[in-house]
Amino acid sequence: MYNVALEILNKLENNNYKAYIVGGFVRDKILGINNPDIDIITSARPNEICTLFNIDIKDNYGSVKLPYKGFIFDITTFRKEDNYIDGRRPSTIEYTDDINIDLQRRDFTINTILIDQDGNYVDLLNGINDLNNKLIKSVGNPDKKLKEDSLRILRAIRFMCLYDFKLDNDLMTSIKANKELVSNLSFDRIKKELDMIFMSSNVNLFFDMINELDLYKTLEIEPINRVITTNNYLSIWAQLNYSNKYNFSNKEQSYINDLKYIIDNDIDNYIVYKYDIQIIKEANKILKKDIDIDNIYNNLIIKSRNDI
Repeated sequence: MYNVALEILNKLENNNYKAYIVGGFVRDKILGINNPDIDIITSARPNEICTLFNIDIKDNYGSVKLPYKGFIFDITTFRKEDNYIDGRRPSTIEYTDDINIDLQRRDFTINTILIDQDGNYVDLLNGINDLNNKLIKSVGNPDKKLKEDSLRILRAIRFMCLYDFKLDNDLMTSIKANKELVSNLSFDRIKKELDMIFMSSNVNLFFDMINELDLYKTLEIEPINRVITTNNYLSIWAQLNYSNKYNFSNKEQSYINDLKYIIDNDIDNYIVYKYDIQIIKEANKILKKDIDIDNIYNNLIIKSRNDI
């Protein structure tokens, strides 16, 4: 996919447009982490992108989804954003040919590193230095950035947990001063961020941070005990008391309910008979027990209704 993305950059560059890969893919590539999502930015306007690649797709907020050689790429025109009136999205955008202007609208320096058509890194805001120093730093004034988009508070904490980074002192000060902005977010948006955070092995850093920020009431979550990390984000939810404002799919809610029941009632033959063995093994981890679940299951006389 990466080589195909470079082909797209070369095609844009060969037609007198500037183009780069930007964002999470570049950040993770430097960190040695696989990231399947590649975002491309270009000086080409949406209609010019469609003409060049012979597609008939309406742009979405200055962005075009380009199907190319079996992949889908998001290509966004360099732009300047103004007047964040809803604390989430700008009310107006203005296209530009200046990559520096485009980078200034982004959240953190680690997300501003570029890859050009030749595969070289282009680092205009010292993002690589911040990566090397394991530091999350705002692009420009952090107060302004957080007030533009309050989701950036949770995103900063998410990157801190996922990469075991630290928050820049100015950013940390700004988060503390603007923490009430989190209340402007919908619970659906909060859940998406929390789901990603809960996949981290450093999830307790998150709970330490929101305890320091006094955000438990705002997020309407509370750990039942010290959270035990697992490889399943739903297992973290099962260890919390949380508001019914959070929306879970039926499958998610069923998993959480089953896991909570097992944790509350301990593991015995009946539990092993009745519940999914993988959920029981998650409960085993959370309960910090060393029960041989497979052995209990194999020795059950009745393993299903068909055995009755």
